[in-house]
Amino acid sequence: MGEHKNPYPGENNTGHFWDDDNDIRELNNRPPRWYMWALYLGIIAIPIYSFYYPTIPWFGEHTKGTAGWTQIVEYKEGVKQLEDYRQSKFADIEKTIADPKTSLEDIVRDDELRSYSIKTAKVLFGDNCAACHGAGGQGNDGFPVLADDDWLYGGTLAQISTSITNGRKGNMPARMMGISDADADTLATFLVETGKGAAGKPNPASKSLYMTKGCIGCHGPTMKGNVFMGSANLSDGIYRFKADDQKASVIRTILHGVNQGHKPLTQDAVMPSFGASKVIDKTQIKKLAVYVHQLGGGVAVKPKPKPKKVVASAAAPTAKAGRGGKELYAKCQGCHNVGVGGAPKYGDKAAWAPRIKRGMDDLLKVAKAGKGMMPPKGTCMDCTDDELRAVIQYMMESAGAPKAKSAVKVSPFKAIVASGDSFDAVIKAADANYKKALAAKMAWRDTGKMIKEAKKTKDVALAKAANKQAVNALAQSAVAGAAGPSF
Repeated sequence: MGEHKNPYPGENNTGHFWDDDNDIRELNNRPPRWYMWALYLGIIAIPIYSFYYPTIPWFGEHTKGTAGWTQIVEYKEGVKQLEDYRQSKFADIEKTIADPKTSLEDIVRDDELRSYSIKTAKVLFGDNCAACHGAGGQGNDGFPVLADDDWLYGGTLAQISTSITNGRKGNMPARMMGISDADADTLATFLVETGKGAAGKPNPASKSLYMTKGCIGCHGPTMKGNVFMGSANLSDGIYRFKADDQKASVIRTILHGVNQGHKPLTQDAVMPSFGASKVIDKTQIKKLAVYVHQLGGGVAVKPKPKPKKVVASAAAPTAKAGRGGKELYAKCQGCHNVGVGGAPKYGDKAAWAPRIKRGMDDLLKVAKAGKGMMPPKGTCMDCTDDELRAVIQYMMESAGAPKAKSAVKVSPFKAIVASGDSFDAVIKAADANYKKALAAKMAWRDTGKMIKEAKKTKDVALAKAANKQAVNALAQSAVAGAAGPSF
């Protein structure tokens, strides 16, 4: 800066010059008016903005603002806009898939429906199935692989849908026919070597253990298993309970069984029922069935048959009948063909005679509750009461029992409706529904405590809550039975 006198005394400058020619100097002019107005407006806007939106730090947090705006609210609004857009764009496709007339086969045959179902079900699978079956269906430790085209309960679209809807509960008795530890070791070696295929070296002499210890009842003489019972194919080297030491895992299964609650080392094999839950709806189950089907290359869907000419008839349409006893017996033959654990053998008149005398009601009660090695509902967890009656009747008739008259349908799961809103009416209904849920072995633990507390305090709201729990338990019993826990 020059140190000489100000060469521009009449100019409004500060006297500071920054070059030798005094051309670069500091003026002392007022800011432009537009700038000042902008400053004033900004000063006014600050309190207005702070009033509506969160801004000023306040005791560790910040002022909330009266508009209720947050980034989370904005995010949710954005997601809602996206969902609304998707709903409007794909409403017709969703409606078509949800239509009861649209079968799973129809979805697979239609390129647009199949593609949409697979893409949307991928998220559903990740949220509800991947925890057990892995993100790509590869199966986490102790859970089935869904990507290998090996299906315990069948790989048709209908069978996969049934598994998702009703759940599955595996069953295998421990120490079949009293097998010893040494024989279990020998049998496990035979099974593991057989599973290796051409590379395996199974000892032919060991096959006698497989044939005589009850294994053929469920897994069959060819070791191929039975999808009606969910019994595994033992000849393909694909294991439900994978382990680094596969032989040790097989020995554990032989000695401790599957889902045998009295055995601490038993293998667990339970899939929950999604049909009775509110987690996913029927349309989403359809999408999941299609997605899982294509994961493992399930049973191929045949082309749609050409429509046949239908001759008009005046006869009224008949209602769709439930599964018959002969068909359902395929689920029971594993034990009842060979008499596993004292089970009465099919056609054995001496074994069935005392049971026939006890009557259908008693036999149905035993079948539902389980007895000895037989778990509740045996291997027919998705059977209704009428279907259980049908298969029991089928076995009784094989032993000489007379053919049954038309069965009377009884629904033990129908909830009792309170006669009013008074405490006495509600607690009476809650008590009755809880007892029915207990009988079905589906009662919730807290319901009984809530009823007891409500009786003590005369709290109507608590009584209603207890009744609601009992009714929900009955609803789950009716749909899922003993197929597995519901969410």
